[in-house]
Amino acid sequence: DDARLAGKRVLIHLGSLDRTRKIEMLFEMVKLVHRYEKDVLLVFAGDVDDDEHRRWLQQEAERLGVAELVVWTGWLPTAAAWRYLRAAEIGLSPIPRGALLDCASPTKLIEYLAFGLPAIVNDNPDQRQVVLDGDCGACVPWHAAAFSEAALAMLADPARGRRMGNNGRAYVARHRSYDSIAGALAPTYARLVP
Repeated sequence: DDARLAGKRVLIHLGSLDRTRKIEMLFEMVKLVHRYEKDVLLVFAGDVDDDEHRRWLQQEAERLGVAELVVWTGWLPTAAAWRYLRAAEIGLSPIPRGALLDCASPTKLIEYLAFGLPAIVNDNPDQRQVVLDGDCGACVPWHAAAFSEAALAMLADPARGRRMGNNGRAYVARHRSYDSIAGALAPTYARLVP
């Protein structure tokens, strides 16, 4: 229901835009994608609590000439953010490698897959495993050119994107739903508590 998305090929990043995430790489990515896909739009459904960093991100988008290709929603209630997922074709989850984030299991990836979106991720250990085991996206090196090549390939083959999206939804139901997690954890508790 956001008129800015009408007729666009929407790529989405859901969640925090804080400094450690280094999401400015996605500005370079969308610039590269736009060379071949003029209707591309990058949606950031999320925000950062640091006003200075938010201003810097917006200035960086301007500097790179992609401000008109970016939609900033700010923080949204969960259901409102999920509406943007329904309008998107691809979910993006660039997670810089390092001790802080390597132990993370990115929620955004599971949300993308639950909504049937194929995902483009880098080699964060958990998301790499999910995407490869589930055949539900592309795991590429953490840089703009690799993310843009994967996005262009998915946008050029919508049937492949739908197949990966369906695979992702099935993977989440089998391995990452609350029911599946509880079912895997319950036997451990049963062994520990007589």
